[in-house]
Amino acid sequence: MPILSFGEPIPALRQSLEAVPVKEKEGQLFLLRDLEGITTQGLALSPAGLTLATCFDGKRTAAEVAALFAKHTGQILKTEEIIKLAQDLEKSLLLETAETARLRREILQKFRDSPTRPAAGAGRAYPKDVLELSKLLGGYFKAPKGPGKEFAAEPASPPPLGLVSPHIDFERGGPAYAWSYQALSECRPPDAVVALGVAHMSPNSPWIMTPKAYDTPYGAVPLHQGLYDEIRSALWYDPRDDEWTHRTEHSLELQAVWLRYLWRDKTPAWVPILTSSFERFAPDSPPSGAAAMEGAIAKIGQALRRRVEKGERIMILAGVDLAHVGPRFGDKEEPTAEERKDVEAKDRASLEHAINLKADDFYMSVVADGNKRKVCGLSALYTALRLIKAMAGDSACAGKLLAYDQADDPAGGFVSFAGAIFS
Repeated sequence: MPILSFGEPIPALRQSLEAVPVKEKEGQLFLLRDLEGITTQGLALSPAGLTLATCFDGKRTAAEVAALFAKHTGQILKTEEIIKLAQDLEKSLLLETAETARLRREILQKFRDSPTRPAAGAGRAYPKDVLELSKLLGGYFKAPKGPGKEFAAEPASPPPLGLVSPHIDFERGGPAYAWSYQALSECRPPDAVVALGVAHMSPNSPWIMTPKAYDTPYGAVPLHQGLYDEIRSALWYDPRDDEWTHRTEHSLELQAVWLRYLWRDKTPAWVPILTSSFERFAPDSPPSGAAAMEGAIAKIGQALRRRVEKGERIMILAGVDLAHVGPRFGDKEEPTAEERKDVEAKDRASLEHAINLKADDFYMSVVADGNKRKVCGLSALYTALRLIKAMAGDSACAGKLLAYDQADDPAGGFVSFAGAIFS
């Protein structure tokens, strides 16, 4: 129902939104978009409008919001103007109303009832048609930044212990994906894959799991039930508490597409795990110093090591990006050429620690300055490095950096990413 009463509190602005800066004729605007996937509608707001919207906490009336806004900005607004903004946000399903709650329940119930995790990006982030998708992915191998060769016809190497791939959209990161998966094509498929992606909404659970197979246009990547059960039992909480995060998160979906493109019906079963930010547990020190985190990682590593000792081949897959710099990501200015070079130098220093499986050093190289580069793959890659190291045991294992790149963001700034393989 439209918001009509001036005396009632305005519903709260939803938390699972992102504000993307866009430049229009009228100046700088911010496009509010829904990360939760309740609506595909967006709403463009001025900087003042965005500030005003953040005052909607579900407790304040329009008059109270006006007083708060005036206190912090010195601007006097009529309550009618505030009500109008609230109505626009409500129509766009961007406020916490009874209607958004109802839609959320319906969407989550549909996800729970689905036997598989649907391919959310098919037909939107990449072609749904298999032939079109194969043409798109195949073109990245011969792209200027690609590996220059296609999948190996006869894989000769044993399965790797680990693979790092980007999770940026295919349009910008396709050649880097091709580097990772071309290297993987030269290896025989493992018996199972443990895949670690980024939970960009970063819910409370450090690691979020689902028992659902991941659908792709090529068919589903099935769940490895045994590994799923062992990993789940190593955690001190139920990793399905935030399972909803898997519904729209792309970081593992895009890996599932490439795995099925490479191995088709021979694709091994996997355990898909989304990783929230560890920085609330370990803001300025490695997660190895946080007892609960360290205990869980150690138990998972031990479980994987036992399987390896019995002859199983398990691959750890990390779908991660690196730095996020510029206006799109909260920085005031567009990065200069020198700043881009500086980010690359710091990225490569971090990657050097990762390649040598020095997980704690990798983590500290990112958080030592408060994570100014905003490395979104920090926690997922840290976990991956620890698990690869656990599986390797006393055996020599080293990574090989395959690709590094930076891609501009349409809203300003850039994202960096890399590919690597561990044998």
